[in-house]
Amino acid sequence: MDTNNNFEFLASYILPESILDWFEYVKVIEEAVEPKKDELFKSRLHIYLDERDNRTSEHLFLTPNGFTEPTEVADFPIRDCKVMLHIRRRRWKDEAGHNVILNIYPIAAEGTRYSEEFAAFLKGSAGYDSGDFETLGPILSD
Repeated sequence: MDTNNNFEFLASYILPESILDWFEYVKVIEEAVEPKKDELFKSRLHIYLDERDNRTSEHLFLTPNGFTEPTEVADFPIRDCKVMLHIRRRRWKDEAGHNVILNIYPIAAEGTRYSEEFAAFLKGSAGYDSGDFETLGPILSD
């Protein structure tokens, strides 16, 4: 197994399920934070991901037009680090010059800035039904 395959193998256990099918790793930055009272996190891990070129044959006429601004999504903490995913979507131009963004992936749970798995976990640990993200309220506030 080469280094890139080793990384993807490990990342598949750390990142939200199947995200590497749609997005590729760009970089990771660890940021030291001054812990606040009653806060467990000693640092913040920023993982940057860019959307892969997932065009199907029917979209090959689109031309690349950079990336969107990153969407920040909180994910499961790792080893006393708060984890933030910074996800950029690809922009395309159609034949008329209009911007197009393809395939809306479920990046965050509806009504939150948390990965679906993390939001479901937090709701479950607080006794909420994991299918109803509207009741999260203060549980998931930053």
